[in-house]
Amino acid sequence: MKKYIYTLLATLPFIFLAGCSKENSPLPVDKGLAGEWVLTSWNGTAPGKDFGVYMELADNGNFTLYEKVVTPAYVRYSGTYTADGSTFSGTYSDGRPLNAVYAYEIDDSGNTLTMTAGGTVEPDVCIYTRTSIPEDVLSAPDAAATKAGSEGRRFL
Repeated sequence: MKKYIYTLLATLPFIFLAGCSKENSPLPVDKGLAGEWVLTSWNGTAPGKDFGVYMELADNGNFTLYEKVVTPAYVRYSGTYTADGSTFSGTYSDGRPLNAVYAYEIDDSGNTLTMTAGGTVEPDVCIYTRTSIPEDVLSAPDAAATKAGSEGRRFL
């Protein structure tokens, strides 16, 4: 019996440490969102050549946003998001929250994502189409490296 108690006592610290390990728990995300998207409609209007948004959503809850909204060229933002049920929210890597909490829906084909900003009189409706982000957009500088990108209004 003593041998059993000593064995149990000897293994308790290892059991405790295994249970208390600081493992990064993934954020709740809808796996259907994972992939690369391009904004194809904003409030019923297609973006022009001076306005564009690409978004990469990883299935681990990280996002990268490439936007040409208040700058003449694309700038890159990143952060984390959660997508649970039909609600999309998140935080940029500098700690700023996204502009809104969005209701989202993916069509049956999995190729069209509709995001609607909540809490406004006339909600913003953004429609994204699954795509591959062009190489020149992927090489966009980080927004923190550009004054306009770090101070300007962010699309999401």
